[in-house]
Amino acid sequence: MPRHELSPFEKNIRRVIAQNLKAASRDITQAELAGKTGIPTSTLSGYFAQRSTPSPANVEKLATALGIHKSAIDPRFDEDLLDNNIHFEAIYAQLSPDRQRAVLTYAQQQLQAQLSGLK
Repeated sequence: MPRHELSPFEKNIRRVIAQNLKAASRDITQAELAGKTGIPTSTLSGYFAQRSTPSPANVEKLATALGIHKSAIDPRFDEDLLDNNIHFEAIYAQLSPDRQRAVLTYAQQQLQAQLSGLK
C-alpha cells in the first residue's frame, strides 16, 4: 500500500511499466525472470499487477535480463522524454483542472492506440 495517494501520473507509469513488462517477457515466466535478475518473484508480481513501481536499479536489471533498453520498460528513461518533461510539466501546471484531465485523457488514448499498433 502506498504511503500516499498516487498521482494520476504515478498510476499511469505503473500501468505502462506493467504493460511493457508483459510484452517484453512473453517468452519467460516470472520465476525465470526472478532467477535472471535476482528480483524476488513477489516483487516482480507487484510490478506486473501495478501494485508497485520498480526502482531504477531494478529497471536496469530487468532491461539487462530481457535484452532491451530501460526506456522500453519505463518511459521515464527515454532521453527525449526527460528533455521535454520539464517543459511539459510547466505548461501542464498552468492549465485548469478540466484541461489537465483533457490532456491526460488524450495522452491515455494515444498510448492505447500506440500499444494496439494503430498509427
